[in-house]
Amino acid sequence: MTSPPRPSVTVTTSWDDGHRLDCRLAEILDAYDVPGTFYISPASAELDPRDRLSPAQVAAISAGFEVGAHTLTHPRLTSLSPEDARHEIAGSRARLEDVTGTRVESFCYPYGAFNAEHVRLVHEAGFSFARTTRRFSLTAGPDPLRAPTTVHAYAHRVDVGPALTYAGPSLASALDLYLHWDRIAMALFDRTLERGGLYHLWGHSWELQRHNDWARLRRVLDYISRRPGVRYAVNGTSYDASEEVA
Repeated sequence: MTSPPRPSVTVTTSWDDGHRLDCRLAEILDAYDVPGTFYISPASAELDPRDRLSPAQVAAISAGFEVGAHTLTHPRLTSLSPEDARHEIAGSRARLEDVTGTRVESFCYPYGAFNAEHVRLVHEAGFSFARTTRRFSLTAGPDPLRAPTTVHAYAHRVDVGPALTYAGPSLASALDLYLHWDRIAMALFDRTLERGGLYHLWGHSWELQRHNDWARLRRVLDYISRRPGVRYAVNGTSYDASEEVA
């Protein structure tokens, strides 16, 4: 008897802001053969200038990973006028293309804050993919300019519901998942393997450093990497890979 075909699974990761620690993060991803998209705000007001990636570092990362735009200065787009939002969105793409010498196709909304006008501006600026901060999705979603994610490399204290969902009947297991983002990340990967779809891990290198979470990241990457039959892709080429309903 022929066994049913295995569900199609794609893994992608993305990392926001353009902190100098992205260089360390890129080395770790490379060690596990996991692709990533680095969303960079080249003049981020949230980062000390000394902590921003230099143009040379951005160019070096672009040689092995996808570089995506994240606005010029990392504002909440919803707080800007349409003209200022257009400048931030289109300007970030132009700046990064000048630095990397390659076409920048992907965008990430700072703080996940956007509305329909910003989606239109992202499209007009020439982006084909835009990532949100919506979590716990195991598919690419219906719109490549409003792409959801699966798991954030950070312990959110509002995630009681998801911990209960993925732990099964055990309250002890639910507490374990709630307290450790790496374990819920692995549980979500298992669910993706079972049902098929797109698994999207994202985070910030400075956040991993602040919470001493590098070991947790390595555990997750070791768990999700090099799986036979799993497709690994950067954000810009991941969208069409998750058509199964998860």
